[in-house]
Parts: sequence; C-alpha cells; structure tokens
Amino acid sequence: MKQARFDELSLEDKALLVYEFASPLMSIEFYDFRVHLFSLNGHFIELYQNIETRQIHRIATAPYSALDKYLPRILLGTLRKK
Repeated sequence: MKQARFDELSLEDKALLVYEFASPLMSIEFYDFRVHLFSLNGHFIELYQNIETRQIHRIATAPYSALDKYLPRILLGTLRKK
C-alpha cells in the first residue's frame, strides 16, 4: 500500500491494518502520548495513544525526520550479531 493511500484511510481502518499486519518496533512516551512505532510494507507507522485515556489520537506514516525521537532508545549492542 502506498503512503498516501494509507494516510487517507479512516482512523479505524488504519488501526485494523496496523494491529493485523504491521510489526511493532518500539514504544516511547512523547509529551502526553505513548507513541508506538510499527513497520508495514517498508513504511514506518506511528500510532499516538493518549497516556491517561488510552484513546488512539492519530495514526500516520512517519517521515524519516520524525524518527529522530527514537534514536536515544536504540542500543547498538542489541543489534550486534551473536
């Protein structure tokens, strides 16, 4: 699925696709949200969930510039092949 087509879907349809087919990569707390990063068909998807209400606020493809907030959480030692 192309990025533009995904972003045009309803929030419910995006949630179904992400939970059914995407691979979870990482979750962080960012302001008032827990942001879940997924990989889906070569694209990065961010799911913003309110920390207090647990309600999904937004799901959208993530541009590479948005991935900077995840970098401090990546431990290079865990990526090393054993």
